Amino acid sequence: MTKNDEAISQIRKIRHIISLENGHNPQKLVNYYIQLQKEYPHLIQYKEQQTKVLESPTQQGIEAEA
Repeated sequence: MTKNDEAISQIRKIRHIISLENGHNPQKLVNYYIQLQKEYPHLIQYKEQQTKVLESPTQQGIEAEA
């Protein structure tokens, strides 16, 4: 096992514990992470997101198959 494998294994264990503590409930997990963001805003780095509007096939000049 490499260092990366061990790090990934540890991260998975921690994420499982967090999920267990929140009853494996997706909504509770989302609320937990939102609360962490509020408590530690200085630890979160947001990247500028570049969004690209995807054209529909007809806007690209491609006819949809019927």
